[in-house]
Amino acid sequence: MPSEIKPVCGLERTKLAEVVPLSTPYSVLIFPTTFCNFKCIYCAHSLGTEEMKKRYNFSKENMDMETYQKIIEQLKQFPEKIKMLSLTGQGEPFFNKNIGQMIRIAKESNVAERIEIISNASLLTKELADEIIDAGLDTLRISLQGLSSQKYKEICGTDINFDEFMNNIKYLYSKKQSTNLFVKILDAALDKGDDEKFYKLFSDYSDRMYIEKMLPVYDGVKATDKMDIKYDRYGREIEKRNVCPLAFFMLGIFPDGDVEPCDTIYKPVVIGNVNHESLFEMWNGKILSDFWKMQLTEGYKHNPKCAVCCAPNDVAHPEDVLDHDSQKILELIERKNK
Repeated sequence: MPSEIKPVCGLERTKLAEVVPLSTPYSVLIFPTTFCNFKCIYCAHSLGTEEMKKRYNFSKENMDMETYQKIIEQLKQFPEKIKMLSLTGQGEPFFNKNIGQMIRIAKESNVAERIEIISNASLLTKELADEIIDAGLDTLRISLQGLSSQKYKEICGTDINFDEFMNNIKYLYSKKQSTNLFVKILDAALDKGDDEKFYKLFSDYSDRMYIEKMLPVYDGVKATDKMDIKYDRYGREIEKRNVCPLAFFMLGIFPDGDVEPCDTIYKPVVIGNVNHESLFEMWNGKILSDFWKMQLTEGYKHNPKCAVCCAPNDVAHPEDVLDHDSQKILELIERKNK
């Protein structure tokens, strides 16, 4: 069946203001690694290791299996299954050689309705494709950086064999069974007139495909430094938000076990570490509750790390907006904490 032209994000959404505070986060993003083999011009990795450490206090490491097992066990403590477990973070997931095992453990533990990965797919091989399919991966979202080897060199400073890259994607699609394959590309990675070329190239080798807008996701990256946000990454005009919705339905877990209430590089607040306390305790704890209250009363820009983040106006959907219901939600949180 030909691919659909739709955003590769989840499209079935609940109006967040009607259900928060949640007893169980909707999404948990486990970062298998913070290494990446690309240095895309719009990404923090383009700054290099030393500058990333200086600007974001960011370190490159892989998550070990002991930490990962703790996370999966802790997810069982929530009253409901999480909707989405993403083995994705501030790096290329396939850098972690245990990625297939991680998928299998999460699937067999039945802690999530679906398990996903976002990857640049440059490390994808036929063997790895078989492994992640057999492990039970529900969705692989591939982020392309061009439609030729030359464009990849220009955008991410890396040499790839684009024909071999495409053959590995085609192989995965031919073998994928119940795994969905979504493919996206930024408008900045396309040459003029390449839109139709992209859609034609993947119409028979993906389940869903989409061209996203480049936005200033990473503070200090020259390619996006002067951008004024008037739309989200899906091209929708936005009403700029004061409350960041991500913290109210998401957790991000770094390779060392640190937990933040989003999936950004900034760590606006560390609500705990899975090696010392449980995710359930963190989700119901004072640090996160205070962060929620700050968002609802003062707005996300009150936190200096949130202030340089475009996520509320980038990946937050219209159904996620909390600005108009902030007082009501604040009262519910206060009541819950009594």
